[in-house]
Parts: sequence; C-alpha cells; structure tokens
Amino acid sequence: MSSFTEIEVILAKYLSGLKPSALFIDIDGVITIERGSCDLDLEVINMLRRLMHYKVSVHLVSGNAYPTVLALQRYLGFSPSFIAENGCVIHVNNELIKLCKETLDEVADEIEKFFSLKKSPSNLYRLCDRALHIPEYLKADHKSIRRLERAIMERYPHINAHYTGYALHIYPKYCSKGIAIKILAERLHIDLKKAIAIGDSIVDIDMIKSVEIGVAVGDADEEVKRVAKIALPYRASQSTKCLLSALQNYLTRIS
Repeated sequence: MSSFTEIEVILAKYLSGLKPSALFIDIDGVITIERGSCDLDLEVINMLRRLMHYKVSVHLVSGNAYPTVLALQRYLGFSPSFIAENGCVIHVNNELIKLCKETLDEVADEIEKFFSLKKSPSNLYRLCDRALHIPEYLKADHKSIRRLERAIMERYPHINAHYTGYALHIYPKYCSKGIAIKILAERLHIDLKKAIAIGDSIVDIDMIKSVEIGVAVGDADEEVKRVAKIALPYRASQSTKCLLSALQNYLTRIS
C-alpha cells in the first residue's frame, strides 16, 4: 500500500504540474465510513467541496439507483454530471442517458428463485441495473461469492453479476462504469489522461482503468487493488481522506 508521501509523488508524476481534469468517485465504501455502511463521512464531503475550489470537478459514479445519486449530487453540491446504476445511466448537461436497452426484471425474478436471493426494494426506482441481497453468512466468504457470480453469469451470459459489498448487481455486459465515464468525458471535454478515479469493488475495475490515476481504498477487493496505480493504506473513507489530503497538498504547491 502507498504511504502519504508516495501518494503525493505518484500524483505529481502523472499530473506533471497540472490540475487533475476531474475526480470520479464511488459512493458506497469510498465516501461512507465503512464498506457495508450507508453513513456518509462528512469530513470527506467537506474535503471534496474544498477540492472544487481548485476548479476540479467531482463526479459521482455509483451502483445506486438513479434517484439516489441525483439526490446526493444535488444536496452534496457536486458536479451535476454523474453516473448511476453501475454505468447503465448517465446524467450529463441536464440530459438523462440510458445505456441499457432492456429490462432485467424477469431475470431478477428468476435469480431470486433459482439462487435463493432476495431482491432489493431499491429495484422499484432503478431504471436498468437490478440489485439482490445475498445471505448474511455468505458476505464474508469471498470465494463463495465469486462462485455465485460465475454461476449466475453462466446461466445468463448476457449480463454481469457482481457483489459490491452492499448487494449483488446484475446489468447488461455492454454497460459499465468505464464505458459511461468515457461517454461523460467526451460530452464534457474531460481529458481522462489527467483524471483520477477511486473505487472499492470489482465493478470499479474498468472505471479505474479508464483514467490515468486509478485509486483503490485500503479494504477494496483484491482485484481492484491489483489494477490501481495507488492502493491506499486505510479502510473506506479513511483512505479517501488520505488521498484528498495528498491531492490538496499537491494543488496548493502548484497554485
């Protein structure tokens, strides 16, 4: 894992004295106090707002339902352009873009019955992605979760099935956070070679790979930490505060 000094060195190396073009940030497990918790870390919120004083846009990129991300963006004061439902939905320039071309309600019903999972109440508000809750005893068993994901995707080869630490999400294979970021960046003329993304779960891998500086929180899935340029030293929002502090130091120096 990277130390605070190493984080600053990596930021300076890839940004080359320039401001980052944007920060793409997951919500659950990144700006919450723990993975599995829904409690936002208010200190992180304040640090992200200070980051915007340096004219760095902050874009939420989440697996949450579209209305949830829309409400958080508005009340937290971040960029009005964001991504929801694991890349199935993009909100940019007051336009709602649905990348998904199908409903997954029937598939979710079948998975609930066949794999003995419980559909999330949030599905009532989701435009595409569907979420299912896994049994409590399974949540700490990483290998069993990965087997469950593979079994679902083998049965339904046209969808992704990934557990995020909160729920198991199903969505079309042609949708992802990384694809959505590229579309959003093209619309807003964001240079992804100077952008930062931070995540914690397997659904964040292509998001992290789509930008120049991919960051994983300290308790992220191991698959995420392996592809990140920066693996942070702490859990959930404590990691995010470490990154934001280093980034603010860097921005202060170049200002």
